Amino acid sequence: MKRIVKAVSALLILTASVTSAGGLSFIHGDVNGDGAVNNKDVMTLFRAVSSGEVIPGGRGDVNVDGAVNNKDVTALFKYVSGGDLPGVVYADTFTVSRAFGDGMVIQRNEPVRIWGWAPSSENGKLIRAEFAGLYGTSRIENGEWMITLNGTLGENTSGQTLTVSGSGFEKRFEDVLVGDVYWVVGQSNIDYSVSVIKNEPLASSAGRNIRISNDMKIRLNRSYFGTDYAGLTQGTNDVNKDAVQPRGWEYPEHGALDFSAIGYFTAYQMYEKLGGTVPFGLIEFDGNGCALHAFMPNEVRDTLGISTCNNGVYSAAGVNMHPSSFMYNHYMYAFQNMPVSGIIWYQGESDCQIANNNCFLYADRFAAMITYYREKHNCINHDYPVYIVEFPPIYTNFDYAQVRMNMGMIPTKLNNAHICTSSDLWKDKTYANNLHPYNKWEISSRMSDIILANAYGIGNIEDTEGPRAVSCTFSDGGRTATVRFTNVGGGLEYTGTKLSGIKVITKDVWVDPLSVRIISSDTIEIKTLTKMLWAGYNTARSDSFPETLSLCSGTGVPSSAWQFSNLG
Repeated sequence: MKRIVKAVSALLILTASVTSAGGLSFIHGDVNGDGAVNNKDVMTLFRAVSSGEVIPGGRGDVNVDGAVNNKDVTALFKYVSGGDLPGVVYADTFTVSRAFGDGMVIQRNEPVRIWGWAPSSENGKLIRAEFAGLYGTSRIENGEWMITLNGTLGENTSGQTLTVSGSGFEKRFEDVLVGDVYWVVGQSNIDYSVSVIKNEPLASSAGRNIRISNDMKIRLNRSYFGTDYAGLTQGTNDVNKDAVQPRGWEYPEHGALDFSAIGYFTAYQMYEKLGGTVPFGLIEFDGNGCALHAFMPNEVRDTLGISTCNNGVYSAAGVNMHPSSFMYNHYMYAFQNMPVSGIIWYQGESDCQIANNNCFLYADRFAAMITYYREKHNCINHDYPVYIVEFPPIYTNFDYAQVRMNMGMIPTKLNNAHICTSSDLWKDKTYANNLHPYNKWEISSRMSDIILANAYGIGNIEDTEGPRAVSCTFSDGGRTATVRFTNVGGGLEYTGTKLSGIKVITKDVWVDPLSVRIISSDTIEIKTLTKMLWAGYNTARSDSFPETLSLCSGTGVPSSAWQFSNLG
């Protein structure tokens, strides 16, 4: 009799804790989902284990060891007979990372991870999460926890509730969508906002009059280098584990005007071309004036030997002397466990100087950094795409041609990297702020076409991205260079009367070669009288298509910048 009373009491206590938590749809041990825990659940679990049937929602994992087997049957039988359910004690208090919020977008077709923290007194206790029919449980260890739900989800434009619960306490996130999440990363040209375009009379009318409505399933989360909410010393190895920007996830009507024009315009055009069937979540990280090393995790920075350390603060050369790694440590680190669909990148202006070699090493460093990002994101689509904006013609004092050429070589060093060419998208030499051109709509239009072709099957990447140099063979004592391309859109072509924009170095400056010609649909041949040390394209900061550059695909998209060395 005492054992029966104990069993009933335990069930009442468990049920009561669920009720006080706000009516959760899951009771631990309720295998058949009828709201009670009794012998029916034991029989359901026994039959499932014997037949190999899958119990939905993780309900069969009674002892919370990550597997469903006879141990769970035994544990549940003992429990309904009046025993204790081993190890099942839920946390009384916890916090969820601020990377999560109402209206957010969760990446489709990828693991759904939720994480956070709890006081040390909660160590060993459990936390449970539920979203869109998926469930997961995690045990708190060293004050931290992470739940991975038991499946993946396809896109869903209907907002649903993400619930994270403990004992008598839960956190709910409402109107959560499932779609594609992109990081939008860079310097001031990423910081260049929608509101700036709207107030720029010279900008495209399409950008100035863009629709901003909460009806569109686009959600925004912006971290920016301006006001430093991190509370950490820039340049140290310290990381901010939680997201620090107070605004969190925002709907377009509240957040779009302050958001990156490149990011919002790209998502807007993709959303429209997909007929509104896929929600988009954009996470912006902009560091005005920051060189590449500011976006590097500590480990990558140290492996590459980029920075020097003075009293625990790391720094490295750049146009502006910002500390190293702080953009990643302060802002990006908090989102590294969240799967993404890809990265949109517009940065490198502060890596343009030849004296510190940043412009020559950019592609190698970038590849190492993105490889690290991909490992940390730990996506099913491990080598998710990276879309890089090529610098348009720039007419200021610094020479951006060398870093632009080096950035054009990133796809030869990093899988699934793509260049959004822009040599035909900016012509205004009189514009005072030409380092920050107002062509964001035009760049985003090409960017959206590239992403749609590469990731969504709309269009052909051969037609949309533009020729990209993939290899160069030097022969005839270095007097002949044969350069092969991909994304030629039916075959290489050139505008005007001659193939222009290709230069060589035989001594110490870029000069025109003896001759250059297209010898097949994807190959050009360059000839000189003496040995070439370098061959390149788009070699001057003011080069523009078709005025000084004429190589393009059969669909008229300009070639991206490139360079090849024959130094040994």
